[in-house]
Amino acid sequence: MVFDKTKAMRSAERHVAQGKIQSAIAEYKHVVANDPKDFGTLNMLGDLYTKNSEVKNAVKCYTSVAEHYSKQGFAQKAIAVYNKISKIQPGSIEISAKLADLYRFKGSINEARTHFKIVAEHYESEGQKIEALEVRKQMAALDPTDTAIHLTLAAAYLEEDQHEEAAEAFTEAGTRLAKKSKHAEAVEAFGKALDIRPTDEDVLAAFTQSHFAIGTASDAARRLEEIRSSEPHNSEVLCLLIDCYLESGNTADAEKAVVSLVEKEPANYPKLVELSRIYLKNSDAESAGRIMAMSSEHLLLAGEADEFQSLITEILSIDPEQLEGLRLRARLAAWQRDEAGMQESLARLATVARVQESVDDERFALSQLVMIAPHETDYADRLKEINEQFGYDNTYAESNLFDEQFLKSPAGAAPDLETFAPNPVDVDGDGIVDADDTQFGDFAIVGDTPLPAEPAEPAEADSDFENDDGRLLRESDSIRFYIDSGYLELAEKAIGEIRSEFGGRPEIEELVKYLELHISADGVEVEGIDASPALTPDVHVPPASIETVSTNGNHAPQSSGFGIDDLRNELGIDDADNAADADYDTHYHTAVAYQEMGLLDEAIKEYQEAVGLVQPNDQMRRFFHCANLLGHCFMQKSMAKHALTWYQRALESPGLGDEEKQGIWYELALAYEAAGDLDNAGRFFEQVYAENIDFRDVSQRVKNIAVEH
Repeated sequence: MVFDKTKAMRSAERHVAQGKIQSAIAEYKHVVANDPKDFGTLNMLGDLYTKNSEVKNAVKCYTSVAEHYSKQGFAQKAIAVYNKISKIQPGSIEISAKLADLYRFKGSINEARTHFKIVAEHYESEGQKIEALEVRKQMAALDPTDTAIHLTLAAAYLEEDQHEEAAEAFTEAGTRLAKKSKHAEAVEAFGKALDIRPTDEDVLAAFTQSHFAIGTASDAARRLEEIRSSEPHNSEVLCLLIDCYLESGNTADAEKAVVSLVEKEPANYPKLVELSRIYLKNSDAESAGRIMAMSSEHLLLAGEADEFQSLITEILSIDPEQLEGLRLRARLAAWQRDEAGMQESLARLATVARVQESVDDERFALSQLVMIAPHETDYADRLKEINEQFGYDNTYAESNLFDEQFLKSPAGAAPDLETFAPNPVDVDGDGIVDADDTQFGDFAIVGDTPLPAEPAEPAEADSDFENDDGRLLRESDSIRFYIDSGYLELAEKAIGEIRSEFGGRPEIEELVKYLELHISADGVEVEGIDASPALTPDVHVPPASIETVSTNGNHAPQSSGFGIDDLRNELGIDDADNAADADYDTHYHTAVAYQEMGLLDEAIKEYQEAVGLVQPNDQMRRFFHCANLLGHCFMQKSMAKHALTWYQRALESPGLGDEEKQGIWYELALAYEAAGDLDNAGRFFEQVYAENIDFRDVSQRVKNIAVEH
């Protein structure tokens, strides 16, 4: 027989009107039994049970109705039904917990807090402290302005030996106090968190910022010094300690810490620049110059020549005769291939050094000027005068302008070449010329080979011919260096000058042939010779001839010390010629170096230059690697749409293996996800999942995407 719901409902209503509650209950039970989804009728059935004092049955009906409304998101309706239960069954912890969650969902903070408190106090009275703590943790999350509850919660966690949870509660309390500008209280809360987690980077950062806000940076520094004593290799702690030193004006300790940091992690060189600016603000040109000497190579390699020039200008505006500033100005001119600027800078350095009686600086500047401007005889005459006065020999090209030692690298930096000043002096009088003896101050390194203690006597010319012969040999060596370094026009000019002085000597004719050989090989147009211009070599200054000591103790002319060429070689960047392969390698390896230093804009530029030199079907897979790395760079810059472009182009590369395809699909999925396109993100994650379920965390990614949908 078919159930007639309408008839049953009318019958039930008639029974209710007649006061026949039990009969009405029977009819409503039939309705609900035949239509379990009729929650309105079930609610009325609960009301009748309540009226008939059948509490247990009423609660059962109300609970089903409330759970249904709660699942459907009808918080207010669910609350109303749970309140009915609460009236007929007061003191129910389960109902209070349900009401607390619903009020929180609805946004009724006060009501939610009231019910959470009832539940927490019940657990505490029953000795269930862990459960009580969890409830109070939910209470703490209700109001972002309530800090007291987090401190109470932290204390409770400590009593229960839940130290990690206590640290989180102290941290949250400190964060909220800091937002209210109650920094003194925040420092105390953060300090308690650090007692539990001494090296938590986020807490340490917040701790130092609150100290800065109340002007107690030195107190934060002391705390960080204690941590660093037990964590000497923690660079994050060291960075924060540097910030504290700078904030408190402790530049002496800041400098030591910055040098230590940059030696370990060169990418932190901006800290050196920051320190230089503080010194300049204090009108301390000497200290600013010292720090700039340490950061110069980093700034230039990072393409920040303008920043470098600005700092040098400020240094020299404070003290126009500051030697380090003058050295750095010459260094910058060399980097920029500004021959006139370099000559002017070196001439100024020589003049100031002479006034200040800094023989080492003057001799170095003159040695460079003799090579750059051999026609200026005053430089050579003054250099000869210095050599005779101080007992040096006449070999004046001790090192080149790129020599890191001339730039006074930080103490402890290991040299890449053992560079020796000619005729070193036993300064400390121990009978051996060793690492403690430096004829050129901070920028000459003496190796372990014992050398004569006494300086060599200047050679005495027995005849005019002998003196000319020695000078011609010296000039010939310099010209050969010009040619080897690609400065062919300069070499030709120098040959013309010595030919006018010495005539057609065989040595000069050999130089002419040597020059012609390089001109024909490089295709350089010099003085009417018709050829294509050669690529400018990476050496920015004609390298000076220096002397090194061979294993048998004899002096032999060698090339210059560690410079930009050597650095480029270490990075795997060969000197470029007209071949596209060499150009690609140059741009690619430079990009890799920039990316590792965190200089993403510069890296992207170099990768784009490199990828433009190859085709997608490149057999060496260079296009694929470049496009992939460009995608990574753009993702690091949170530019997902640009990353998508390059990942898609990488996928176009023919002949990709399964693992390579899976890798690009995964990166595409990440990029789509970052761009907010979950459909495409899910599609590519599923492609990876279908072929390799164990690829990275793709299984979890697929689940997450499904949930978000």
